[in-house]
Amino acid sequence: MAKSTGPVLKTPAKTARGRRFLKQRDFRVNENPKSCLYLRGQKTTPDVTQLLKDLYDMRKPLGTMLNRRRQDMHPMDDVGVVERLCTTRDMSLFCFGSSSKKRPFRLIFGRLFNQELLDSQEYRITNYVPRSQFKKAAPVQIGAKPVVVFQGAGFDLNEELKQAKLLLLDYFRGPKAEKLSLMGIESAVVISALDSPGEGEAPKMLFRHYRLNFRKSGTKVPRVELEELGPRFEMAVDRCKMADTALWKSALQVPKEAKQKKEKSIYTNALGEKRGRLYMDQQKFEKIYTPHYHLKGTAKKRRKEADAASSEELHSAAASKGGDEAEFSA
Repeated sequence: MAKSTGPVLKTPAKTARGRRFLKQRDFRVNENPKSCLYLRGQKTTPDVTQLLKDLYDMRKPLGTMLNRRRQDMHPMDDVGVVERLCTTRDMSLFCFGSSSKKRPFRLIFGRLFNQELLDSQEYRITNYVPRSQFKKAAPVQIGAKPVVVFQGAGFDLNEELKQAKLLLLDYFRGPKAEKLSLMGIESAVVISALDSPGEGEAPKMLFRHYRLNFRKSGTKVPRVELEELGPRFEMAVDRCKMADTALWKSALQVPKEAKQKKEKSIYTNALGEKRGRLYMDQQKFEKIYTPHYHLKGTAKKRRKEADAASSEELHSAAASKGGDEAEFSA
């Protein structure tokens, strides 16, 4: 086994141009969309090369394909060369295709984190149908984001398929979308897991790629028709490298700047509606301003004047009555 070369060491820049270059490669709160590097092994077949081209066309422009064959490249045994190539080109995903007498038609998907291999899986490809044989379907726009569908209970029960689901989802999902338009969804990637593989056999998955055609249905929701775009193949897990626990934990960490601050007294109910609760101080209704607030003082003043006038009338009436009684006694 060859000695691992390890990732590229980050050396300090000596020029302003070099500092700008390293600043673009530095860690960010919101990372760029993940790009993929496509590599060929020492021995390949036309089917392996064509499959790599088909996968590359599905991820354009987030990908780079190297047509040169490398004799010293064995990602499942020594990943140092792949780490160096991905780091120099700022790639966090790689797809490696090869074919040999012992392992015919193999495809390897892998992810990198912090210039180190996070995890990878090797698949045995069978029943491959290239994309060129599906000529009737209209091509998908370059850079369009597909819908990724995983079918089968194996993706929740089998550990190898669980890792395959995370790995393939990270590969096919593309850039993060801020908003989603129904008419902007043009294709769908469907990966189905067979429920009952044979004894001693690796779990198999069926890969299909469809174009979504929207038709009128008489309602607001259109009727969807599927038209196969290709490629089409079956893949079985051959070898896998699980992620290191410490590296996986650090890869899942979210920076504080990217975390959404929790809003107090705001929640979402079962129907997905946003609800909130307000806390108010004790209300004093006599001090609340109303359209008749300015009349309150006038009404009190008039009431006092009316009370004073009525009391004066009573006093005057009582005084006049007392004077009459005095005259009569006299």
